[in-house]
Amino acid sequence: MSDTREHLVKTATELFLGKGYGSVGTSRICQSAGVNKGTFYHFFPSKSDLLIAAIGEYATSFNDAFEEIVQSDRPASKKLIALFNVPAKANLKWYKMNGFAQGCLIGNMTLELSAVDKDVQQASQAELRKWAKTIEPVIAEFADAERLASLDPAKGAWCVITMIQGGLLMAKANNDPDQINALAPAAEGALRALART
Repeated sequence: MSDTREHLVKTATELFLGKGYGSVGTSRICQSAGVNKGTFYHFFPSKSDLLIAAIGEYATSFNDAFEEIVQSDRPASKKLIALFNVPAKANLKWYKMNGFAQGCLIGNMTLELSAVDKDVQQASQAELRKWAKTIEPVIAEFADAERLASLDPAKGAWCVITMIQGGLLMAKANNDPDQINALAPAAEGALRALART
C-alpha cells in the first residue's frame, strides 16, 4: 500500500469513527488528509470504496491481535477474556483521546449503511467471518478443556464475536469502554449453553 493511500485510509477511518459516514464528505477527507480530490479519486473511485478499504484495514488490525491471543500459551478461559480486551483497549485509547467510545467501525457502518449499500454490508460480513474463523481454535481449546464435546467451534466463535459486537454497541451507547469487558465473563456460560442446544 502506498503511503498516500494508507494515509487516506487512516484519515478516513478516524473521521468515520468520530463522525459517522454520512456527515463526512470527500472534501473533508481530502482536507484532513492534506490531498486534493484528484489524488483521492486516483486511489478510490468513491467514498464507499474508501470505506470498504478502511473496514478491511481496521478489521485486519483486530484480527492480528486475535491471532496473537490464539497463539499464546495461556489457558483457553483466559484467551476468551483476552479476546474482549482487544476492542476494549482500542475504545479506551480512543476515549482518552476524544472523550467518547468509538464502538466498532464495522458495527457502526453496518448500522448506518447495510440497508442502503450492499457492498459495505458484504465487506462487513466478510471481515466478521474472518474474525470468527481466527478465534475458532480458542473455542476448540475451551471445548476440550471443559469436555464440551458437542460444542461446535464455528458456532461458538460466531457466538463470541456476536457478544463482542454487543459489547461494542453498548460501549458506544453508554459512552463507556468498560461495557465491552463486562460481557467477557459471560462468554463461558454462553458457550456451555450453546453446547447444550
